Amino acid sequence: MGHDPRDPTPPPTFGGFFGRADELGRIGTWLELRTAPPPPSGRSLPTLMVLHGPAGVGKSALAAQAAQRYAVHTHWISLYDATRTDVEPTLLRLLGESGGSRAAIVRAALGDDRAFRRALRGELARQLRDRLVVLDGAAPPVVRALLPYLRDCRGLAVLVTSRQEAGWRRIGARLLDVERLGPRASRDLVARMATGAPWRDRDTWYGLASWPASLVSAAQGLPALARIAGFFIANRMAPRPEPRTGESGPQRLVRLALEDCTTDQRALLRRLAERNSGAPFTQRTAELLCSLDSDPSEVRSVLGGLLVKELVQRWSSDGTFCLPQPVTDVVRAAEPVSSVRTVTALWAERALQRTAAALDGRPLPEHHIGPSPEGLDPRELVPHLDEFLSLLTNSAHRGRQEDAIADGLALLLAVLGDAHRLVALHRLWPVLSVRRALSSLAADLGLLEQARALYDTDKWRNPDAVHHAAALCRQSGQLTEALSVLDGLLGDDARPDDRHTAWALLVLGAVRCDQSEVAEAERALLRAAALHRASGCRRGLGWTLLHSARVCLLSGRDTEAGRLLDEADELLLSVADTRGGNWVTTERLRLALRRWEPAAAAELGRQAHAQHQGAEDVRGSAWTALYRALANLEQGDLHGARGALASAAQLFLECGDDLGSAWTEHRAALLPSVRDEVHSASVLVSLGPVWAQFGEIGCPLGTAWTELEMVARRRPTDLNLPLLDSAEERFRALGDAYGLAWAAAVRAVHRTHLHGDGPRSAGALVASFPHDIPIPDPERLVREITRFWEGGGVLGGRTIPSHARDTVAVRHSGPWFLDVPGQAGPRCRVRVTLLDDTPAEDTTARLLLRVSPEDGHPWGASGSDRPWLMVTAAPLTPASVDPASSLLRPSEQAAHGAEFAFTAHRTGTHRIRFTIALERTGTVLQQVETELDILDHDEHGGLSSPEAVTHRGR
Repeated sequence: MGHDPRDPTPPPTFGGFFGRADELGRIGTWLELRTAPPPPSGRSLPTLMVLHGPAGVGKSALAAQAAQRYAVHTHWISLYDATRTDVEPTLLRLLGESGGSRAAIVRAALGDDRAFRRALRGELARQLRDRLVVLDGAAPPVVRALLPYLRDCRGLAVLVTSRQEAGWRRIGARLLDVERLGPRASRDLVARMATGAPWRDRDTWYGLASWPASLVSAAQGLPALARIAGFFIANRMAPRPEPRTGESGPQRLVRLALEDCTTDQRALLRRLAERNSGAPFTQRTAELLCSLDSDPSEVRSVLGGLLVKELVQRWSSDGTFCLPQPVTDVVRAAEPVSSVRTVTALWAERALQRTAAALDGRPLPEHHIGPSPEGLDPRELVPHLDEFLSLLTNSAHRGRQEDAIADGLALLLAVLGDAHRLVALHRLWPVLSVRRALSSLAADLGLLEQARALYDTDKWRNPDAVHHAAALCRQSGQLTEALSVLDGLLGDDARPDDRHTAWALLVLGAVRCDQSEVAEAERALLRAAALHRASGCRRGLGWTLLHSARVCLLSGRDTEAGRLLDEADELLLSVADTRGGNWVTTERLRLALRRWEPAAAAELGRQAHAQHQGAEDVRGSAWTALYRALANLEQGDLHGARGALASAAQLFLECGDDLGSAWTEHRAALLPSVRDEVHSASVLVSLGPVWAQFGEIGCPLGTAWTELEMVARRRPTDLNLPLLDSAEERFRALGDAYGLAWAAAVRAVHRTHLHGDGPRSAGALVASFPHDIPIPDPERLVREITRFWEGGGVLGGRTIPSHARDTVAVRHSGPWFLDVPGQAGPRCRVRVTLLDDTPAEDTTARLLLRVSPEDGHPWGASGSDRPWLMVTAAPLTPASVDPASSLLRPSEQAAHGAEFAFTAHRTGTHRIRFTIALERTGTVLQQVETELDILDHDEHGGLSSPEAVTHRGR
């Protein structure tokens, strides 16, 4: 069951509502008053009506029926046991559900209390109009505190259900007494619950003339109890003993139903009655409440049995239930508890901490038993967000459990993008973890200044703070600064299996991808993926795969990129990370551009734009606008490209992303235009600041391409050669054959003008690069360079294609999940074992080399597709090894290893170097050296196995 926290909670659909025609008519007449013109003063309190009556009389069902019958846009707020402190969270919830701006409320949260309340009232006046707000189970003090904030909401009506009759006149409320059902209505309701038809001839009901009548009488006109009575009649339950001394009809009716329950059913009822709220609950609530006492898989049948008996009743068709208050009262009286709050807090802590484990990879405490993190969908907890928040609102003290609830709730709200409830939590419980969560959400909304203001400054000692600070730097486009921050967490003393290391490696991989450092990005993302898998962090793994897909797109591996995007989308959807899913759509837009699918690119561009706008992700909208501009360029739509680039420039400025701004200015400066000297000069002027900006933020690819374009637009002269040399050197450092090809093309044009010798063929130029560097679509590159030369270069009217800078063709490093040397993440250990006795001079000894994956490594998984590895052995001392190379597969089993025969030609210590490479591509993964002591024939003892050490040169 999934929910969006920004969707208004709809009225319940109890089913089987009968009668109350008079009350419904009066509510309908009252609702018409909300459209009446305001008084001359221009403001007044909202139209208010209070439905009051005893528990179980059907006030909530009547309010729900009225909202449905009169088709009013309704917000349903359950406020059982609420106090004055519920006011601000309730207002923020209403604002979020009415479509209020996330960014506006986060900005306001950093102001003082007076300014925040003024902003809250103003936002409510703009958003909460022509609607019905139902405050179910509210007390007069809460409503009195809420109304002043709602006074400017035009056309707003507030309908309250309450057991209290007093305390409403002072605020101008219209009261409607919801009375118990009369005898005839009670009989008809019980009959409909039992048979689906009205009461006609009670004497024909199974021959139990007096028993049905006594059940109707016991229900005392309360619809909640009439359903229980209907169950008894429908199932032909035999008469029971007379009432106990002092026992009322409702108490007897519920007691009789409880006596027919199993032990497990009574246990679940007790847990539900001990909750701190009469608000509706879900099956997941019941599972977590019972996880200490029973197998969660059995809860569904237990809950189903209670539903049949009507002791638990359906609240809505979407899988929510309620425990009628008369049932709660009887259960609590039978087994009094010291604190009804304890049970709710316990299950809330369990649910939130398990969900947080899937969101950030944190380990669960030993006492956390029950459903695993993989079984929790964060959207299942959306109906309970306000219940969780109320635990902190009404808490008399702050302890470990309260902090754990606040910590998990903050992370959940940040991932869900529920800024309004997160602001309420921050104002209520401003601990460090809540501030960080709000800071993260503020950054997602493009509020980097506010994100830094919320963020703690102890970033060098706290690992959580390090990767969060680095992520903020990256989101602002400051790549060099992000790397500097990460050095504090990924240094020599880093913990290789720490979840903070996993997130830091994820940020590192993203930064390296932004810099177009393909090999370094793959290494970091590989380790991050292994750590996130080991910890069960689905959200971390989803983001890792998303950035791995970006690396594949950058290096031209489109098929692999598509597969990774599909996997990332599935993982992020499973943890309700909507923002991550939106970025997957943006990357799919890039994939469509690479595959030259204009129709798909246009549709994905519109879809990504709408998704980012809906999430108020300014940075996501900015990058999507930039890619849509490129799509327009590919289709020759210069007008559309200019408009999209202008939009991207404005959005990047708004969210403070310097990297995006630099690339936007770079693209805008190169838009095709009339190629004359005046235009070329203006382009050079506009590229100058861009070149400086790329250098400042640490983007070598952007710097190289800007240098190359500046050279291409200048008159050929030897003065341009240093700048061209610089561009080539940057491309060479990146290992980018694509950039080097275009640098060579520009150099050839210059050489033609300066020396008159024409360039060689484009095919020969492309063919001159190493064959293990896969240049995507080399035929197209040859055609484009040929056209560029034939047109005389940029000054002759030709341009370097816009898409050229979107590909970094590097030496193929194999699948993205290959193992690489490093300190972090599960790795493959190289093990060298001596199979014979201590070797001597001129005798042969057998060595077994195995590549053993650690737990959590992809190659160590059962049934994984382990690749073939090539091991080359080179003796570094007077000795020989046979064979010189051998194939093996990663495994602990000796049969999968490689065996070598070693013969020493002198005594002493000998060294052998083993080089392990991927057989398919030749990519070197690791080098190790081993030492063996070779003894004279007369010596005894010695080493039973060689010592393997990592080669310092690698």
